[in-house]
Order: sequence, then C-alpha cells, then structure tokens
Amino acid sequence: MTSKYQPDFDHDFRRGQVGENLVNTFLKALEGSTIETKTDSRTWETGNVYIETWQYRGSEDNKYQSGINISKADYWCFASDKGNGFVMISTEDLREVIRETNAPETRQPVWSDSTMASIGRLVKMSDIMKKIGLG
Repeated sequence: MTSKYQPDFDHDFRRGQVGENLVNTFLKALEGSTIETKTDSRTWETGNVYIETWQYRGSEDNKYQSGINISKADYWCFASDKGNGFVMISTEDLREVIRETNAPETRQPVWSDSTMASIGRLVKMSDIMKKIGLG
C-alpha cells in the first residue's frame, strides 16, 4: 500500500515561511513591550499555571486586586524552570482564556513578612496552547 502523501517542496517551504514570518513579526512587536514572566516548576506535572488575581495578608476580608486583574504587561510568559523554553500569550488573550474556560479559583494561603497570600485561577496550559493556535 502506498502513502497518499506526496512531498511538495514549494508547499512545505511556503508553510515554513508563515512560521518564520510570525516569529519575526512577534519579535519586532516585543520591542518596547512589557512581559510578565512566571516560572512554575509543577506545570509539567499538573498541566496548569497559577494566575494570581488577589492578594491578602491574614484575612481574605483585606484582599485587594493583583496579578492579571491589574497587570499592565502586554504579554505573559510561562518559562521552563530548566531554562530551555517558554510559552508566551498576550495579556488580553490570557484574560479571555480565563473568562472562556471559567478557570477554577484556588488559594495560596501562606503568607509571611515578605510574601502575601493569594487567590488565583488554575489555567490549563492546553487551553493557552489552543488560544494561540498550537492545541
């Protein structure tokens, strides 16, 4: 049985150029942009990223908006803790993912003199990948 796939250099070359043009356009767009970068060493295990929405110290009665709720960054970047790759999404697209998927709320209740407790959303990395067209 023969495969129906017929390699077509011109077609594959054009498709490759679309990706190259995207990367070049994206890199140019980053000039002067702000990027919120997060490193979550458990994403590979859980499939989720934690997106902070509120902070508090002591009681949640004293919470105030933080994280994605007040971010002025143009992009959010989720970097590998191994330092060998990352996924980047526009802040507005990430906000849309949270709204569209109704990402579950969770808490990080530990606080100290140097850190705040927080409330956030668990966003599936697969939903981020879908939003940017890679899922």
